[in-house]
Amino acid sequence: MFEIIEGRWEDLIGRRDLQGRYVRVIVLEEGEQGDADQWLKSLQAWVDSHEPVAQGADDSRGSIYSGTIDDPR
Repeated sequence: MFEIIEGRWEDLIGRRDLQGRYVRVIVLEEGEQGDADQWLKSLQAWVDSHEPVAQGADDSRGSIYSGTIDDPR
């Protein structure tokens, strides 16, 4: 069984009746702007300005150990 509880995070986090319960948080709207929000916005701007990596990293053993003293490839 579930129930819908709405409110500001600061108000809900301290409620004793929610302690120990499994919860799912859905953010309905943005709150006050803070330093963390500015950091997230700048990070998102950086992500948006870069091309995504088209292929995964080569984490094979040969790739990891290439160019070392034991394997001077």
